[in-house]
Amino acid sequence: MNVLKKEMWIAMMLLSFMLALTACGGNTGQTDGKQNQTSTEQKPATKTVKTIHGDVTVPTHPQRIVVDMYQNDLLALGIQPVGSVKYYLDNPFSKDLVQGITSIGDRDSVSFEKVLTLEPDLILIGSKDASQYEKYSKIAPTVSIPYGTYKDVHEELTAFGELLGKDQEAKAWLAQYDQRMQAARDKLMGIIQPEDTFTIMEASTKEYYVYGDNFGRGGQAVYRGLGLTPPPLVQKELLGETQWKSVSKEVINQYAGSYIFLTVNKDTAGYTGDSIWKSLDAVRNGRVFELQEDRYWYFDPIAIVGQAEEIADMLVQRNKEKASQK
Repeated sequence: MNVLKKEMWIAMMLLSFMLALTACGGNTGQTDGKQNQTSTEQKPATKTVKTIHGDVTVPTHPQRIVVDMYQNDLLALGIQPVGSVKYYLDNPFSKDLVQGITSIGDRDSVSFEKVLTLEPDLILIGSKDASQYEKYSKIAPTVSIPYGTYKDVHEELTAFGELLGKDQEAKAWLAQYDQRMQAARDKLMGIIQPEDTFTIMEASTKEYYVYGDNFGRGGQAVYRGLGLTPPPLVQKELLGETQWKSVSKEVINQYAGSYIFLTVNKDTAGYTGDSIWKSLDAVRNGRVFELQEDRYWYFDPIAIVGQAEEIADMLVQRNKEKASQK
């Protein structure tokens, strides 16, 4: 190889080497850019939520949730908690959905050792008690949502959807909820008159207890779901922050509507009352409906729509019975 050819060969090799370095450098820059973009777009593993006990860092998509109250909110969103309280596991409106959920004890006797063994990554509780919160929060991030925080099913399930990254699931379930509630209301057309009023109560030996629209006993189903009208005093006194009160037998007629839903248990079923009770319009007209406490003390979204459907069917059936007696 002469000198000229040798120099040209060396120059070509150097040029090829430089081009290769430039190409590699460009590709590396593009790859890093894509990686940074992907990293930026990824959702964080945790997020911070505001609670009554301050800000709490929780998993964005929790996988192992323990609840002491809000079991059925999770089930409505398609989430099965790993642990729940026996009382809520016994809820008749969700008995087909709780297989595989471990009991952590009952409402007043939760086993924190059992909770610990379940290795939760998030705990949801309904108590605002600081000592309870402290015990749970030592096990896993804990969010306390006191009972009564939400005004209705829509607000409640939407909030849980946002908390647990299940916004679309919440919207889909609520759409079905609205359809079922409308179907239940439609059944009552022509049966319930505009002037009819409805009272939810319990009886004791000395007094009655009257309830509002956000304290269990079917209140959410009766007043919010079915849209039935409370008597004026119930409307005035029990549909706000105060949701129940004791009423003496002497003045129960002021709270009793033209229909009464009476919560009973096995000992109080078939309630006959006294002369004051027997004088009430609802009693005289056969418009008292007994609601079993083991079905109507529940107040979760799944129970509420089930209760509304049951109550609508009760009213329809009683109307048929009365019509056949004429």
